[in-house]
Amino acid sequence: MDYPKSLPGVGLVGGRFVDENPITGSIGSLIPAQWGNAVSEELIHVIQSAGMTADEQDNTQLNTAISRKVADSVIPAASQQEAESGVDAIKRMTPLRVFQAIAKRVVQATETVAGVARTASQAQTNSGLDDATIVTPKTLRFGFSASLSSNGYVVFPSWLGGLIIQWIGSTTLADQGGYSSYPLAFPAACFGVWLSTSNGPVPGNVSLGVRNQTGFLAYSSFLPCGFSAIAIGR
Repeated sequence: MDYPKSLPGVGLVGGRFVDENPITGSIGSLIPAQWGNAVSEELIHVIQSAGMTADEQDNTQLNTAISRKVADSVIPAASQQEAESGVDAIKRMTPLRVFQAIAKRVVQATETVAGVARTASQAQTNSGLDDATIVTPKTLRFGFSASLSSNGYVVFPSWLGGLIIQWIGSTTLADQGGYSSYPLAFPAACFGVWLSTSNGPVPGNVSLGVRNQTGFLAYSSFLPCGFSAIAIGR
């Protein structure tokens, strides 16, 4: 809609209607029937499209019609039940309904129920008592190390108690009570050492003397004596 600027002789001043001025003799603007009808029809159409009947005596109909159309254009909000069911594809979701819908689906994960769970701390992993958290590869591996060689060791992860198994593949005892060192010093304790000769067809025996966290003493019925050893500790 606009003022009837394209119609000649309407008498718009500054693009707007003006009244007649008897004092100055200015002629007032004319309202063409075409333009007046167009304005009336457009306003009546708004009223009718809102489901109302135009009433010449009611000057509030346009405002009522616009308010009704605005209200009808607003998508109704979903209820909590509708939000949680996730079936309705028309109603809008408020932030509260979004939160409620997510909360309905976010449950504690179990062996049979898909859900979410916190990651376990190192202490929880080591204790092995918690059944509601998830162990990451990093916490599962913590404390693990290995040296896979002829003289080597395997340090089990902390959740397995940090157990250490070491081996000496082959060494030679040259003197009685000779001292042999482990490939890795036991941080806490050495539980035991087991020796065996490795002289091939030559008979003999080797025995264990004092042991500690870094090594042990060995004795043999003859020298020099080749032997191997396994040690366990933590």
